[in-house]
This record gives sequence, structure tokens and C-alpha cells, in this order.
Amino acid sequence: MINGHGDDRYLFNYPVNADFSSNVYYEGFSEGLQEHLTGRLQKLNNYPEANAQSLQHALADWHQLSAPQVLVTNGATEAFYLVAHAFRRRSVTVAIPAFAEYEDACQANDLEISFISYDELNADTRCWSDLVFFGNPNNPTGAILSVDTVREILLSHPQTTFVIDEAYVDFTEAAISMVPFLDQHPNLVIIKSLTKTYAIPGLRLGYILSSEAMIAKLLSAKMPWSVNTLAIEAGLYITRHSDQLQLPIRALRRDTAELIAQLSAVDGIRIRDTHTNFFLCDTTAGTAADLKQYLLAQHGLLIRDAANFRSLTPQHFRIATQRPADNHSLVKGISAWISSFS
Repeated sequence: MINGHGDDRYLFNYPVNADFSSNVYYEGFSEGLQEHLTGRLQKLNNYPEANAQSLQHALADWHQLSAPQVLVTNGATEAFYLVAHAFRRRSVTVAIPAFAEYEDACQANDLEISFISYDELNADTRCWSDLVFFGNPNNPTGAILSVDTVREILLSHPQTTFVIDEAYVDFTEAAISMVPFLDQHPNLVIIKSLTKTYAIPGLRLGYILSSEAMIAKLLSAKMPWSVNTLAIEAGLYITRHSDQLQLPIRALRRDTAELIAQLSAVDGIRIRDTHTNFFLCDTTAGTAADLKQYLLAQHGLLIRDAANFRSLTPQHFRIATQRPADNHSLVKGISAWISSFS
């Protein structure tokens, strides 16, 4: 899917004062990272490492894994396509609603696709496909699965490979990452992103963690130089300064709770519970596309029309919490739009 994602401001001729459509941390990347990248611009004279080897080793040390268990990718999206390619012409189950690129990657590689509701994932879940994709936390709902539940699912499906997208694991206070249990589950593939937490989506930087055998299989189809020099440098800086770059998750969750409380008081807006800084809404007045257009044109606010998520409707939209003042502007804007129907 080329279009239909968050932060699609480039498609509109309106200034954006606050972007609620993207789950990237709103404060942007750190000054230290900016200075580091500025000081590395001369490296653009040369090709990057063919397989981002220096970052591969840094990420392995960060996660206390061996380097052959890590594959650095051009964002999480390249990772989805590499996994789908490794299982081409086989079968996959996608837990929905979900990030569209899981399904798109599988379609591009001729997998037979079936779907299951994310809400139905539990210890009793039974899947018969070769591959399963789900997010933890899930995008767009912000729902999560506990470590115990995930491990029970993995253990009950030894012949199925589970691909868990942990792009938003830093945006929840729950301890749900499966990285500490990776060596205990040979049928586990974890996909991580550095772009959301550290606010560098323009660099495209992600990575895969799995068994050495799985990484070797994925690497055989990966093109060289897919990760650019500045992305590698950003990843190296992040691994060296991770303690200084942690998200203020308690404050984010507190602001999210406040925003949800304010929006819940608006007639015609319904909100799904979330464990992250983003949440799914639907409106009983008009469509999300109309609301998005109104907020952009009248208030300079961008939301994520969620109609293109499989199993959702034209009334669904997603919001990622921003600064308190911007959150207040959003509530006012949505309230004004709802009032126009009365």
C-alpha cells in the first residue's frame, strides 16, 4: 500500500499545526542525535556497509543476543516483506485490524491469507497456517497480549512461525516484549522499529530478531545497502545512548488518559480502550474522511482515517496523543464538527 498511512500531509495543501495521525513521538529526535548525524555527513561520500554490520553487532549487544540473530532493515516494512518472501506461496494468518503492510507483503509473495480477530488471540487460539502476523501492541487499537499468553500460543503451534511486530512496545507501560524469551521459542520472529520511539521515520530503520537459522534464510533474499549510512549512524547513536533517550511513557499515558476523557464527553464519538499513546475512535456523525478534511482545513490538525484497516468502517479514525495544548485544540475541533450536524 503506497498511500493510506499516517502522516500523509504531503497529499494536502493545508498547513499542519499538530499531527495526530502518526504514532511517532511528538517531541522529535534528540539534539544529541541531530548533532551526531550532522557530524557524519561526510560519510555520504562512501557506500554504507552492505548489511549494516556495525549496527547489527550493536543491536545484538543491546539485546544480549548473538549477531547472527539480528538483521537490520530499511524500516520494519522491509522486514515484513523479507519474512513474507521467505514463506512465499505458503499460508499466513493475519490478526486484524492490523497494519496493512502485513497483508500487502503476503499478497506480493503469493501467500494464502486468512484472518482472525485480534481480540480472539488467546491461549486457546488455533491457527493452521505456516505463518502468523500480529502486533504487540496492536496498531491501530493499542491492544496488547501478555507474555504468558504469547508463550502459550507459541508452544501450542510448534510448526507455525509467529511474526510479532513490536514497533510500539516502548509506548506501553506493560512488559510485553518477547525478546528475553527468543531463544526459548524457535518459531518466533520479532520485528522492531527505531523510527517511532526515536522520531526518525524519515530515515527508515528497523530490524529482525530470530534464530540464527531464520536470520540466515531471510538474509539470503535481502538486497545489499538497503540501510543507508545516516540510518546506521542513527542506530549506533541510539544503542549507545538508550538510557538518555527513553520515552516519558508515564506522562504520555497520563496525557492520553486525559485526552480520552475529554473526547469521551463529546456526543457522537466512541473510543476503544488502549494500552498505548494512540487509540481508535469512531463517529456516529458523518465519516472519518469528512472529519479529517474538516480538521485539516479549519484547524490545521491531522488525524488518521482508519477506514482502510481491514474490519474497520468509514467511521473509524485513530489518534496519537500530542502536547496538551494541541490535544485541547483537537477536542475543540471535533466538538465543533459534531455540533455542525445538530
